[in-house]
Amino acid sequence: MKVLILWCLALCASLAAAPLTFDEMTKEIEVGVDDKTVVAEFNFKNETDQVVEIARADGGCTCIEAGIKGGLTYKPGQSGLIRFSYQIADVVGTVEKPLHVFLKGDSESNPSITLKIRVKVPELVILEPKSLFWNVGEEATPKTVTITMKDAKPIKVTSMSGADTRFKQELKTIEEGKKYEMVVTPASTNNVAMGVVHLETDHPSRRYRTQRVFMVIKNQLKAASAAVSKP
Repeated sequence: MKVLILWCLALCASLAAAPLTFDEMTKEIEVGVDDKTVVAEFNFKNETDQVVEIARADGGCTCIEAGIKGGLTYKPGQSGLIRFSYQIADVVGTVEKPLHVFLKGDSESNPSITLKIRVKVPELVILEPKSLFWNVGEEATPKTVTITMKDAKPIKVTSMSGADTRFKQELKTIEEGKKYEMVVTPASTNNVAMGVVHLETDHPSRRYRTQRVFMVIKNQLKAASAAVSKP
């Protein structure tokens, strides 16, 4: 509890010391199945006794556009708004993106303010696990990926394809439109290998239509032995 209180005090102190005071530093946004864009707006106010000049707002990638409403220069007591638009494409699950606000005089690597958006996209097709691993030289035993559909409507697996002949795949229907199993067996584990299986579903959204499972035969990591010296 003491550690938590100290952390909260430190956070409040850092927010108070910032040249611009924001209503929120992190926004959590839940999106719909078909949503392609997320818009986050951050309100701020200059609560210092100095003029603050914003150089730019930057999302750090081409998928994020930033806009500043109210101009770039803020006298004491003035307020403004920064709007970020994030193209989420085929992302599923929870993704976090930092949003940097550079003030006049900031270096390229050290913005004065870093905001954050945490976007939650529904996961309708769950693969557990998403990758299968074998060690070189171990028995070439089959391993299973469980495919669970979380939508209210059935989602069917329509096809499975894998061009790598070093891995054999078998799709089993446990409950049509709800649950499947994909069993993968390597032909051999004598050598390092990597392959991918593509699963296609009948969901209308591209975000959930194609799924991938990765298969890896890897060298086993050897534990480093520490040398013990005798006195």
